[in-house]
Amino acid sequence: MSSSTAQILQPSQISLDIAATGKNEAILEVAGIVRNNPDMLSFGTFCEELVARDELRSTAAGYGVAFPHARTDAVREIVIAAGRIKAGVLFGEERVHFIFVIGTPREKVAEYLVAVGTLARLLRKEKVRATLMGAATPEEFVRVLGA
Repeated sequence: MSSSTAQILQPSQISLDIAATGKNEAILEVAGIVRNNPDMLSFGTFCEELVARDELRSTAAGYGVAFPHARTDAVREIVIAAGRIKAGVLFGEERVHFIFVIGTPREKVAEYLVAVGTLARLLRKEKVRATLMGAATPEEFVRVLGA
C-alpha cells in the first residue's frame, strides 16, 4: 500500500466484526468508525452522500470488495474506514466481505484515485484477501495491506 494510504488507514479505523446484514446498514456501520475523526466535519451529510452514491451505482468492485465513497465537503481531509464481514453482505448480486468507506474533499481527486487504485490492486489478489479474512487484529489487517 502506498505510504499515504498506509498513513490514512490506521488500526483504529478498522472493524473486523461488522454485524450488519444489509448493504446500507453495513456501509453506515463502517462509516461509523470515522464518526469522531478530527477531519469529519458533518457525519450526517457524509453518510447521506455515501448511501446516495452507492444507490446511483454499486460500489462493489468485484472479488468480494466494495468501496463506498463520497467526494464531499463533509470531510477536511481524506478519511478511510475498513470493515470485514465474514458472512458477507449483498451489494446487488455480489457478496461483499470487505468494505472500505472513503470520504474525500472535492479538491483531492488525485489523492483519492491513488488510494482507491492502490487498495483495488492489492485486493484483487486472492492471497491478500485470504490473509485479510484471517487477520486476528486491526494491526495485522494494516500490515497485510502494507506488505
